[in-house]
Amino acid sequence: MMDGLRKMKEGRLSLDNFFKDILASVRMSRRRGFLSGLMTVWGVFIFIAVVGTSNGIDRGNRSNYDYILGYILISVSPGETSMAYDGLVKGHRVSLTRSDAQELQTLFSDRSEFVYPRKQNLVKCVSLTGTAGAVVSDYRKELNDNVLQITAGRNFTQVELDGRSRNCIIPENMAVQLFGKSDDAVNRTIQVDGLPYLVLGVYKTLHNVSINYVFVPFETSMSMQGMEDELSSIDIKLILDTSVEEKYRLKEDIRSWLYFKKGICPDDASALHFEESIDFIDAQEKLLDSIRLFTVILGLLSLLMGILGVSSIVYLSVKERTKEIAVRLVCGSGKGSIFRLILGEAVFIMLIFGCIGMLLGSAALKVANIVVEKFTADEKWIFIGNMTVSWQLILSCTALVIVCGLVSGLAPARKATSVRINQAMECE
Repeated sequence: MMDGLRKMKEGRLSLDNFFKDILASVRMSRRRGFLSGLMTVWGVFIFIAVVGTSNGIDRGNRSNYDYILGYILISVSPGETSMAYDGLVKGHRVSLTRSDAQELQTLFSDRSEFVYPRKQNLVKCVSLTGTAGAVVSDYRKELNDNVLQITAGRNFTQVELDGRSRNCIIPENMAVQLFGKSDDAVNRTIQVDGLPYLVLGVYKTLHNVSINYVFVPFETSMSMQGMEDELSSIDIKLILDTSVEEKYRLKEDIRSWLYFKKGICPDDASALHFEESIDFIDAQEKLLDSIRLFTVILGLLSLLMGILGVSSIVYLSVKERTKEIAVRLVCGSGKGSIFRLILGEAVFIMLIFGCIGMLLGSAALKVANIVVEKFTADEKWIFIGNMTVSWQLILSCTALVIVCGLVSGLAPARKATSVRINQAMECE
C-alpha cells in the first residue's frame, strides 16, 4: 500500500491502474461517453465509406480502360476551311477519298492495325407498316463487332460484306418502329431511298455506345444512288501496345500529312475534324483525381468533426470533474498523471469507437457491393466496381484515430492540469 501511495505521489501508476482509471472515468458518465463515441463512430464510418466508394469508382472506371484501349481509333472527317490559304478560299469544303485512305494505310502501316474508309448517308426507310429516317453506314467487322450484338436474325457473311448486296441489319428501335416487333423485321424488306433491302438481323449496342445506324456493306453504301464518291470519315485503328504518347504523336503525324496534301493552313482547326478516344482516358484520369481529392477532403472533415466532438465532450468532462481532479491532486497524484489520464480517456474513446466505425463502414461497403453486383451483373461497361478498403488503409486509419484522440484530448488535459486546488474545492 505504501508502495502504491509512493508511486501515486510520484505520478507513476501501473498500466493496469491507468486503464482502470480510464474505464472508471468513462463509466461515471455513460451519456457523455456515448455522445463522444457516437461522434467518433460517425466520423470514421463516413471516412471509410467515402474512401471505399471512391476506390470503387476508380476500379469501375479503370476496368473499362481495357475496352477503351482496345478500341482506340482516330477518326478523321471532312469540314470547311475557316481561312484562305495557298489558293483555297474561306468556306472551301474539304473532301476525303478512297485514295486518301489507301495512302494513309501505306504510310502508317507500321503504326496502325488498319485504316478504313467509312461512308454514311442520311436516308428514309419505308416498310409496309411504317417510315423512319435513318443513317445508312457501312459495316466493318473489326470496328462494329465489338459494340453490336445481334438480337434477332443474323449478321453479314464475309461474302456479303465483300460485295454490293442489298442486305442490311437495323437497330431494335427501328425494327419496332417499322414492323411492331424486333423478330418481325428479320427477312422482311424495307425501301431505302426507293430501293429494296433485305433485313438480315436486328442489333443492340453494348458498352453504352450510342449507335443507331442501318448497316450495309461498304461497297453498297458507296454505290447508293445520288451519293458522290466521297467518304464520311477515315478510321485508323491504333496498335494496342502503343503508348499513349506514341498514339498522340501518330495523330499529329496523320494530321500534318493530310493538311499538307490538301493544302490546308496548319492553324485551320475546322478544315478536318479529328475524334479519338485517347482524350477520353485523360479526361477520366482528371475526373478520378478530382474524386480522390474530394474524398480526402471529405474524409478529413469527417475526422475533424470527430476530433471536435470528442474534444468538446472531454473538455466538458474535465469541467464537471474539477473537484474530483482536485481530490486526486490532494491525494498525491501528480499533474503528469492527471494529464495522461485525460489524454488516455480521449484516445480510448477514439480508438474503441473508431474501430467500431471502421467495422460498420466495412460492413456497409460489403452490403453496397452486393447491391451493385446485382444490378450490374450483365453490364460490360460499369461506373462503380468493388468498393473495398485495403488493410494498409485500415492500419493507417487506426494510427490516424490514435493521433486524433491525442489531438482531441490535448486541450482538455492541459485544462485539467491547470486546476487550482483551493478554487476547485469550493466548486459545487
